[in-house]
Amino acid sequence: MADTGWPGELRFEEVAATRKWLGKRGIDVGEPSRLLAIRIGPRLSRSVPGRFRWLAGAMVVSVLLCGVYGFLAVRGEELPEGVNVYFICGSIQVALWLSYLHRERALDPLPVMDRRSGRPSARKILGDWYIASFVITFGGAALAAAILVTTPAKAYAWGWLGGLGWAALCCAAILVGTLWRPVHAEDTASAAVDTELRVLDSQAAAPGFFAAIVLFDLLVSDRAPAGFTGWLIAYAALALGTTAVGIRRHQRRPALPPGDYGTPIRPLLDTTR
Repeated sequence: MADTGWPGELRFEEVAATRKWLGKRGIDVGEPSRLLAIRIGPRLSRSVPGRFRWLAGAMVVSVLLCGVYGFLAVRGEELPEGVNVYFICGSIQVALWLSYLHRERALDPLPVMDRRSGRPSARKILGDWYIASFVITFGGAALAAAILVTTPAKAYAWGWLGGLGWAALCCAAILVGTLWRPVHAEDTASAAVDTELRVLDSQAAAPGFFAAIVLFDLLVSDRAPAGFTGWLIAYAALALGTTAVGIRRHQRRPALPPGDYGTPIRPLLDTTR
């Protein structure tokens, strides 16, 4: 396969990444099927045709959000400094996710095995630890509300709520698109890969890392209420910890079932006879 990088043509890098990914899951193939290479390759390749456009769009959105936020800060509000990180990281996460979805659809129309049923449950894909990290991270809104109600740091609380809201919106977009899309498969093997790719895609929205942004403000400024410092550190540690455990458990995926994953590796001929 020519490494041209043009839409509609698989690149060598995408095929090699697919072969390696399958090998780690107990499937050794000489050349993976086109459907699997289309679906796996863009997700694992270092570069994806058209990705720069998506990232450029993300930066435009981030600059607009940061500009509005900066305007409020100029007006003298004691806003948290780390909120811009929410805007940038959330936008980039969505852009990267959209870039490989666009790439796989540009290569070929994806077959649909089941549009309404047959999808694995959200709990099976995400796992309890991931769900816990999501609830803890965005449950931080309750902590922000407590700061809003009980301290004079109203602007800090509103700024944090705005950053969390954008991060939640970005994560929700990825998770809804991942969990509710139809099963793109044509047999048992590609259906098993479809499930594994849902797990992989869900990791594009790692919520616990957003909780760590509150530590940035504790390190570089004194805008966080002193009475909540311990609570903020505990919140970030708990969210990061559950996220790390969830990702670790995701990495321990079962081997793929037997099936047609591509051209099997041909054994070397015995030339000693």
